[in-house]
Amino acid sequence: MNQDTSVGKKSAEGQKTILVALDFSECSNAAYRKACDMLRGSIARIIALHVIDSEFVKRCVANRLGEEDKIKKSLFLNARKNLQQFVEQEKESDFKTDVVVSEGIPYLEIIRKAREFDVDVIIMGSCGRAADIERIFFGTTAEKVLRFITHPVLCIPPDTDYKG
Repeated sequence: MNQDTSVGKKSAEGQKTILVALDFSECSNAAYRKACDMLRGSIARIIALHVIDSEFVKRCVANRLGEEDKIKKSLFLNARKNLQQFVEQEKESDFKTDVVVSEGIPYLEIIRKAREFDVDVIIMGSCGRAADIERIFFGTTAEKVLRFITHPVLCIPPDTDYKG
């Protein structure tokens, strides 16, 4: 159960494709709203991506919170449901939004999916739900994406609301 493969690889000719990384934080929700705002009135496609952190799964198993397969299944089902609900609630335009849930190291998965879907731009929150100590020593997921990606990236700061 490594990924949700309901999305095709390439978008239609001339169609803009934006990957929005969502971790259900307010900052990432604002990133999705910004993508919707940018695409309003255009022929476009949003890939709403949520990454299940494989290190989190390992920590759950190590702390005997359940079996790996059951933990992954639960996380995938909940993430997909929450992502679908969020997209339906926020969607204001007629562009296409594909929901993708994958597992891995978040910044690497974001980069991998950006390449896989040949996106025009990545939009993500500048801060998410990562633990503070991890952020202090290793940087945010957004910072890691910026270090290794060749696609344009738009980072949305906290306390930014693009709705309306």
